[in-house]
Formats: sequence, structure tokens, C-alpha cells
Amino acid sequence: MAAAEKLLEFQFPARSAYLCTLREKLREVLGPCSPSEELLNCVVLAVSEACVNIIEHAYCEDDTGDIILEIERQDDNIIFRLTDFAHRKTSKEEMKSRPLEEIRPGGLGCHIINEIMDEVQLIECNSDCGNVLQMKKKLEP
Repeated sequence: MAAAEKLLEFQFPARSAYLCTLREKLREVLGPCSPSEELLNCVVLAVSEACVNIIEHAYCEDDTGDIILEIERQDDNIIFRLTDFAHRKTSKEEMKSRPLEEIRPGGLGCHIINEIMDEVQLIECNSDCGNVLQMKKKLEP
């Protein structure tokens, strides 16, 4: 297994107004290594959804915090690490989607993320941060 190559470290305010900039950065960094536009679109969607969940559920719409996105490439895998500094710790139980048969707006972010990414996990972090979400996607055509 090759050493991980850092592709990006991007810190931005945990506000929805910055999601467009986030998506632009993702496309810029991942475009050259993505085997297809479809895969690129799916990954951008999943990372955006994860950030929306951080803004809405970890920070609870408190717009004073930040999110750090780190992207690494290791062999054919892209690893995404999202770190927030919210005072609220998220549990694995909270990261479940609602039943899909419940037809109503919202609540599908975790389902979308889990469908697109190959691995999704909360990582234990020190007391300086709130939550660390790590997602992995294998780059294959």
C-alpha cells in the first residue's frame, strides 16, 4: 500500500453560502483523477450532503464554526475527512437515514452518502474538535 498523497486541505465557515465554493474546490481537485463525470458528480454530492449535515445537525445552524475538508489519495482510493469544531458530538446512531418509505422532504443525506461512498465512519477525535467524519471512495470506471 502506497503512502497517502494529500490532495487538499480546505477550511471554510460552516455556512451554506460556502457550499458552492466547496463544490468548486472538489471539482478542481478531483476532476483530474476521476475516471468519469458521473463518479465526480456523485462524490461532490456526497461530500456536499455531509457538509450540510454538519451545518444543520452538529452546529445546529450556529454560523460561528468552521469545517476542515482534507482529501487524500491512497492507491485507487480517495479519502475524505471532514472535521468540525461543534460543541455537540454526533453518535453513530444519529447518522442513520429515515425509512425511505416515509415520503416527506429532507432526511435523505445519510442515505445518499452511504449509497455513493464505499466506507463512511465517525473517527474518534481529541477534545479540540467536535466530530470527524471519514469517507472513502474507490476510483474505478
